[in-house]
Amino acid sequence: MRPTSPPPASGHLSRRTLLASAAALAAGAPLLAACGSSLTPGAKSSAAPSSSGPVSTAVPAGKITLVVADADDTTMTPGLLAAFHAKHPDISFKRQYTGWDDYLKSVNTTMSADSAPDIAQFVSGMQNLVKGGLLLDMSRYGAAYGWADTFPGLDQITFSADGRTTGTGALYGAPGGLSYEGVYYNKSRVKKLGITVPPATVAELEELFARARAAGETALVAGNLDGGLNHPFNVLLSAYLKPSDRQAWAFGRKGAKITGPEAVTAATTLKRWVDQGYVTPKVNGVSDNDATAAFAKGEGVFRISGNWAAAAVAKGQGADAGLFPMPPVTAGGPLRTTGAGVYYCVSSRTENAAAAAAFLDFCATGQAAPVIAKAGFMAPDASAMPAQSGLLGDVAAGWQSIVKDAGLEPFIQNASTPTMPDTLTTQLQLLAGGKVSVEKFLAALQADFDQYHS
Repeated sequence: MRPTSPPPASGHLSRRTLLASAAALAAGAPLLAACGSSLTPGAKSSAAPSSSGPVSTAVPAGKITLVVADADDTTMTPGLLAAFHAKHPDISFKRQYTGWDDYLKSVNTTMSADSAPDIAQFVSGMQNLVKGGLLLDMSRYGAAYGWADTFPGLDQITFSADGRTTGTGALYGAPGGLSYEGVYYNKSRVKKLGITVPPATVAELEELFARARAAGETALVAGNLDGGLNHPFNVLLSAYLKPSDRQAWAFGRKGAKITGPEAVTAATTLKRWVDQGYVTPKVNGVSDNDATAAFAKGEGVFRISGNWAAAAVAKGQGADAGLFPMPPVTAGGPLRTTGAGVYYCVSSRTENAAAAAAFLDFCATGQAAPVIAKAGFMAPDASAMPAQSGLLGDVAAGWQSIVKDAGLEPFIQNASTPTMPDTLTTQLQLLAGGKVSVEKFLAALQADFDQYHS
């Protein structure tokens, strides 16, 4: 049942509530985990809701076209748009898809223009738009629709008034699908090597890498042209750092540090994997997408990535594809990994805020769940998820294990500073190329953080 009164002033779903909610969903059904106004695009916000007072959850009548900007290279976003249009034929969409790199470079400019799209996929750096009032505060829509009860992960798109701190303040959107990172493996190659999965610890996983390398295999398929080594680095941080320290840094809490001994161990482990030849040769010249494509075609033994890659890997490897959660540091310890979602935000310039909010709300419905599942993501409505087997079944089981241990941690680059994605990419390339030490690598990340949060 959805609440009729507004949520507390913080206006966000806490991480503890997120995981408790997800755990409850997991207990009920299998889960799958992995991201215009009128007919004139980007018209100004004369019809946007006022800053106070109630909002309606009624879907507006009349012909409406919503412009949607995104970088979702799965089937999820176009599938959700088509499903919503099928339910509400008077609301159409004009999709403006842009490749990931170009989207990251241009989205802040796009959302600052008078012709801003009505809805946009939220990415790190867009919190800069909060202070300027260019993103619509969706807190009242969230209260009216009861999103705290239907959407996990809202804390990752909740910001302070200056946009600098995540997890507190106003709500600026909702997730279409949620994701987490795990360890993919090629079953036929694992069998050929005579190794057993899943390993019980991070150290045992590294031993498997060593055995694969000794047999002439690429142990860990990766691409770092665009910073794809952030995937193993993030999961190593999740394994080694205390959750409170990890969240404080990722969410931009003043005084947080990523230069302590646990972070040094995580970064040293990643560098050792590169130096020992476990990862793809010349990894700095391979893109993350190309690494996924190569693994899907049968190259290598393991790959650390998110469930957003599950559909491609399943299609390429078929029955050979498997996945297990990142193992803990100590055998039997809690499972921890990194996760987020494909979030959608709304322009403050839209003339169709109610229609945009209705689309966001649709993402949490049973009708949306099969669309989200098909793309390899976890849907908010777990009870509507289709039964899965093979790799997608592994993804579902892995998610339930992570939720059981309250082990979902935020990506360090997604919230700490708007420039952290670029800084992390550059520093990972320098680290993998042997140009900086572990200490200098972490110091550079910390300097970016300190400059923004001083």
